[in-house]
Amino acid sequence: MSVGSSVAWVDGVLLPRDEARVSVDDFGFRYGLTCFETMLARHGRVFRLAEHLDRLEGSLRLFRAEPPPRAILERAVTATLEANALTEASVRLSVSPGVGGPPALPARGPAMTVVTVEPLGPRPPRSRLWVSSVLLDAARLWRGAKVGQYAPYLLARREAEDLGFEDALLTDHEGYVVETATSNVFVVLDDVLVTPPLERGPIPGVTRACLLELAAQEGIPCREGDIALGDLARATSAFATNSIAGLEPLTSISWEDEGGRHEWRAAEAGSAGDALLAGLSAAYADLVDAGTREQANDASDLR
Repeated sequence: MSVGSSVAWVDGVLLPRDEARVSVDDFGFRYGLTCFETMLARHGRVFRLAEHLDRLEGSLRLFRAEPPPRAILERAVTATLEANALTEASVRLSVSPGVGGPPALPARGPAMTVVTVEPLGPRPPRSRLWVSSVLLDAARLWRGAKVGQYAPYLLARREAEDLGFEDALLTDHEGYVVETATSNVFVVLDDVLVTPPLERGPIPGVTRACLLELAAQEGIPCREGDIALGDLARATSAFATNSIAGLEPLTSISWEDEGGRHEWRAAEAGSAGDALLAGLSAAYADLVDAGTREQANDASDLR
């Protein structure tokens, strides 16, 4: 199924994606006031949909926008998956405050909701990272939200790609690791799994939260803590997490500073870090499968 031939949900109406339209006065189009979630569907159900909707609603309230009723959002996701006959998919749910009045005022109309889906397929690797010159401000207004104002991430990734890398690693103004342009980050330091704390400004990923839960359940030493680029010299492995890719091992991280160019490389195959990643990846895959299969069975029981 090509993107152009798929079916989209736009404010309660299912229509061909290439016929979908947004008002030129919508605040998402005019001012970038759009919040979104990219979610993984298995067995026709979105994994941890409630957590995604919690984050979406919190993001919208940062813009003083009233989120649509949750029942409508849930129906929009399910209906779009069904209309496209997809059970395994990447689902994008976008909501803007809607059409507004004078530019200085938040939109007062009903929120606009759009859902699009795409079949899961091979994903290009994003394992070689470049530390971007784009810096994230931990005090930014929408810290912790997934918003359409995505310019820092897009610019960082373009910078990395122009230099021959696959993705960008972003740091804050103090030089601490925050996240990649597409994912949260975990690093194994002295046999402890470490991920940047939310106070540093990473998006609070749903997959990130799952990994913290799984590590606790499996008895794997894990903590939220600051990671400086210099700490990578002690790292045996590192991986990125997001809803579609799950856990993705990182093979190298490169950067430049006053001292020249530096590069971290993952330990050779067969290391303890590899075993840790393999175990966590399997546990996460089982969690996704069980969670979505259970939802699908519950839905069948209601019919």
